[in-house]
Amino acid sequence: MPANLPPHYYEAEKEYRRARTAAEKIEALETMLAIMPKHKGTDHLKADLRAKIAKLLEEGERHAGGTRAQLHVVRKEGAGQVVFAGPPNVGKSRLLAVLTGAAPKVADYPFTTQLPMPAMMPYENVQVQLVDVPPMVAGPTEPWLRNLIRRADLLLLVVDLSQDPLADLALLREQLASFRIELQEPRDEPAVEQDGQTTKRALLVANKADAPDSADALELLQLENAGWLPLYSVSAETGLGLEDLRRAIYEGLRVIRVYTRSPRQEPDLSRPIILPQGSTVEDLARDIHKEIAAKLKFAQVWGSAKFPGQRVGREFVLADGDVVELFS
Repeated sequence: MPANLPPHYYEAEKEYRRARTAAEKIEALETMLAIMPKHKGTDHLKADLRAKIAKLLEEGERHAGGTRAQLHVVRKEGAGQVVFAGPPNVGKSRLLAVLTGAAPKVADYPFTTQLPMPAMMPYENVQVQLVDVPPMVAGPTEPWLRNLIRRADLLLLVVDLSQDPLADLALLREQLASFRIELQEPRDEPAVEQDGQTTKRALLVANKADAPDSADALELLQLENAGWLPLYSVSAETGLGLEDLRRAIYEGLRVIRVYTRSPRQEPDLSRPIILPQGSTVEDLARDIHKEIAAKLKFAQVWGSAKFPGQRVGREFVLADGDVVELFS
């Protein structure tokens, strides 16, 4: 089947050939992936582009510290990667610290964060990767920052209730639009990506809810947001709203936890396998090993099945908390 690639794809391919740094190359490859039509004729090409991205990320980690660009590589870990986006001094680093227990540099002056700061947030029996990045300001942005935001599984848009949250939100909208990113409610189905435009699930986080007059600022923000994105009012200082935010972050990733078991043995419920919502028994088998998927005959499922231990085929759609025994 022919790939039928649009003209914009070849423009992005030229950018890839002209790129000199790993961050620039990854950004061009991500654009090519976003532009590419989604059908069987492009499967091989998509796999090739993803392999190139993985190789660039691996090289960046291997030579970490060697160049400025390589310091900005953040490999995804845990149940998903969540990137904080916000103007200067809205409290992103403080939020990261209280949600994860990490110790990023926190100060009352802007631009404290100079490099991406990843840390793991525990949620029940999984870990979610949170990444703080330098603040967004009007004007040009470093290619590595655009690439990191475009690759994220979920964005947290952080605004400051103690200052002007409407101005913060307007700045974020403008900057993300310049990255060719369209934001959406996490529960919505992803839009079809085309011409380099990508869609990202996002939450709006109104920080410093403990500040004087924050209730008035929140009311104005709610009117401006008008149900566009889920809005969470929190305080990194007092802990207000943080447990609700933790749950929303995990649910916003749209993943499920699945557990495997061996015959006559209980599953290890402390070590789930993380899969996207809508994944099947075959997807689970492939995640474990491609040979297991190739030899898979059937499975037994406890949880979302009609009855405990129901025998199902490889196309059975799994749910959060399912226990599965695979047979080949």
